[in-house]
Amino acid sequence: MYLRDYARIRGIGYRAAWNRYKAGTIPGAYKDDSGHIIVPETAFAEVELERSNPTRDPYAACVYARVSDPTKGDQLESQATRVSQWCTARGYSIVRVAKEKGSGLNDSRRVLTSVLKDPSWSVLVVEHKDRLTRFGANYIITLLEEQGRRVEVINTATDETTDLVNDLVSVIYSFSARLYGKRRSERAQAAIAALGAEDVAVTDE
Repeated sequence: MYLRDYARIRGIGYRAAWNRYKAGTIPGAYKDDSGHIIVPETAFAEVELERSNPTRDPYAACVYARVSDPTKGDQLESQATRVSQWCTARGYSIVRVAKEKGSGLNDSRRVLTSVLKDPSWSVLVVEHKDRLTRFGANYIITLLEEQGRRVEVINTATDETTDLVNDLVSVIYSFSARLYGKRRSERAQAAIAALGAEDVAVTDE
């Protein structure tokens, strides 16, 4: 059958179906000699199976964007926009856009916790793996795969140094508070100065 039939059965626009074809996410789809995109019957059988056994849409995406510095709201918005545009180009249906300000080392982030508990999405899309978490991302990815869900990372390159330094500063302040009983200990300030990050904003974990 033609791609337009696939789009109609899926309940999506033709452009979204085309984006899925271009991204290679419609198994077996091909272009015939006349230029028509043909979708194999197996793809329609999968749609019917989903209808008879209701599950989450495999193309339902949750966009997650995060910045460490609470003053960088403009960067947070632009990050969320970039990820959303990427999802649209892939033909994903964006069911949620989650934006958070907080350290990537904080394991008690309210927005991320809410996202992980949300059953509406199938694919969690982040710009960098570090946006999800600084450490332990593979544990989250593994657990989501066990649920039949997945994480897609747009950019696999190392994230910006400034944000990483910000997270390191948070660690220094956290440990100095426990060891010395106050936020701005001399030892903490010396360590931050060594990083060349005296002006980096610090937030409590």
